[in-house]
Amino acid sequence: MEQEKRMAGDYEVYQALPIGRVEVVLGIDITNTEKPYLVCYCSQNNLFGIDQYYGAERYADYLVAMQEFTKLLQWEIEKLQTERTTITEPMPPIQPDQCLPIKSDDDLGGRIVVTRLDWLRPEFRTADHQLIWVTGGFGASGNSRGRAVYAETLYSGDEYRYNREDLMGFLKPEHTPTWAAEKLAQRQAEQAPSKPRPRGEAR
Repeated sequence: MEQEKRMAGDYEVYQALPIGRVEVVLGIDITNTEKPYLVCYCSQNNLFGIDQYYGAERYADYLVAMQEFTKLLQWEIEKLQTERTTITEPMPPIQPDQCLPIKSDDDLGGRIVVTRLDWLRPEFRTADHQLIWVTGGFGASGNSRGRAVYAETLYSGDEYRYNREDLMGFLKPEHTPTWAAEKLAQRQAEQAPSKPRPRGEAR
């Protein structure tokens, strides 16, 4: 069976290189006689995990389009390098033997879990991207038929959608980094219900 073509509007995706949190895409529409080449970004970080194309520019010349394609790649690399300079402590990747497995009846909501290394792109295979705080999704419930799990990275607070099978386990306490314990304590303090004021206390 012929594989379905990946399309960005009227343009067939010719090259799509993942880098950072996006893909840089080059598309071709051979029926477009004026500007047959498209360069844009694609992201799948949304509720349904579907392709979202944006920042599109169209070109008449293939080499000009390729120059723009490589320029966008370089910009994303530079953004990642800048981001890494802000992390001042080691972030070695978390391995399977440092985790307790997730059971089918485990509820994940409000808990810290670890993503599988092979789910992450190579540039993100470090502990600051693996440790996530689960906020919801049908897949977060125990014995659920759903798969979607919504979470925030513990280190940065960035929001992502995962599938339950993308999660490796619960980090064993003895392997919890100091920064993670501090972030967790901060998160729990923020979510703790405020104490009611005694009756008669001034507002």
